[in-house]
Amino acid sequence: MQDSIFQILFLGENIAWSKISQALFEAQEGRLQVHRLDSLADLFHSLAIGRWHAVVIDVHAWNFQGLHYVEKVRSEYPAFPIIAIHSGLIPELEKKANISGASRCITLGDFSADSLHSHVAATLADTKSQCILQKGSQMNLPLDSSQGVTLTFSKNQVITHALNNLLCVIAANADILSDKLSSASGPGLGPDVRPLSEIKKAAKSAAALMRHLK
Repeated sequence: MQDSIFQILFLGENIAWSKISQALFEAQEGRLQVHRLDSLADLFHSLAIGRWHAVVIDVHAWNFQGLHYVEKVRSEYPAFPIIAIHSGLIPELEKKANISGASRCITLGDFSADSLHSHVAATLADTKSQCILQKGSQMNLPLDSSQGVTLTFSKNQVITHALNNLLCVIAANADILSDKLSSASGPGLGPDVRPLSEIKKAAKSAAALMRHLK
């Protein structure tokens, strides 16, 4: 895997693309082929007709629509490697990108051809991503019935993705409710937020178990 030439799609704006282009130019090894796309529709079209190793999405793009694009791609491709790139100046973006479904995150400041290659290789090495390299027991899921395109995923991948989404929703909404209650009621709220804390702990434990089972 270390010597593989990865075919990668990129969706994002000029600032991130300039960083990627410069990193690829400086690398000179040619282990990455990155193809830029201009819209989510173009991305889905390319994924449907081509064979790719990963997609890189700029979460800042189009006023942070990139986060939504990560979520949309993950909903259609439960096991496909998605690398989110973001500014290190906004630390919470990494958490949001992971909740949206990113496989790995790279800050623009740390971005290089080597870091991208290693992140893609690490994601492909994960057993849940082997569906793009190997055949297994599969089920069909429609991408868009109007286009007549059918995607194939294993049943376990679909179930795992649904459970992961459920855990992410529980944890994220518990955080939001906890913040709202804390700001509304002040420091004396301790006992009232305990159930939310228990929900968050349970979600984290369940997520850890899911990773172990995989």
